[in-house]
Amino acid sequence: MKPSSMVLGVMIALATAVWAPAWGAELKIGVVDSQKVFESAKLGKKAKETLEEYVRTRQKIVTDYEDDIKKMEDELAKQGAVLSPEAKKDKEEALRRKFTDYQRRTSQLQQEVQVKRKEILDEFQKNVEQVVRGIADKEKFSLIMDKSENGAAASPVIYSHP
Repeated sequence: MKPSSMVLGVMIALATAVWAPAWGAELKIGVVDSQKVFESAKLGKKAKETLEEYVRTRQKIVTDYEDDIKKMEDELAKQGAVLSPEAKKDKEEALRRKFTDYQRRTSQLQQEVQVKRKEILDEFQKNVEQVVRGIADKEKFSLIMDKSENGAAASPVIYSHP
């Protein structure tokens, strides 16, 4: 857990512990490791597989670009000595354009993967929070926190009793 998250969590827990007896309520605190849930739950595994498949399709596009560039380089190397200066210049320019397009497309695909990763993790986190809230209400928890260091949760507090 990040130090700032831990401090915030401890402050919330202490505040709840101080005020709960005054309200006459039992203090019940729970902890969830959303990263572990992501890695072990069926829904988490499915989300991970979906993301991996998405990355594979994007990687295939990048690999195809790399193969095209390699072919163009090989062709230029083989034919370079026999090509006219104008034809050689045209092939070099086509190779530069292809490489520039490759760089642009690779950057675009990386951004798409990051957006997709965020969408998948956000959706998974919503599902985890929904399940946690249901359990927390049923079991009468006062506070439930996420202990994941790199979990999708924006806040270490997943649930707090109103």
